[in-house]
Amino acid sequence: MKKQASAALPSLLVAPLHTLGGNLRAARQARGWTIAEAAARSLVSPATYKRLEAGEPSVALGTWITVLHQLQLLDAVLAATAPQADALGEALRARKAPRRVRKSADEDARYDF
Repeated sequence: MKKQASAALPSLLVAPLHTLGGNLRAARQARGWTIAEAAARSLVSPATYKRLEAGEPSVALGTWITVLHQLQLLDAVLAATAPQADALGEALRARKAPRRVRKSADEDARYDF
């Protein structure tokens, strides 16, 4: 019996993955592409493309990237995941930043002309 890939995925993440798949379906349909056309453009089988749109977690990341590129959505995903767009990450980096910069005596001596 084949193991369900979603069994290895925390239940909290199943719904967002299905939402992503649905969003890709909507993007494909807005472009007027059939599943066969979208699969051919992405160099995957129609069965794999259907699994992607169904939000199955076993679809390879490379397939997601290829499909996002074909739908011209890859740049938006990259922008959304950029460090500048990560408010939590920026706050954590700012909190860890040194408050004062100190130079050692050796460094001061280098600039003594």
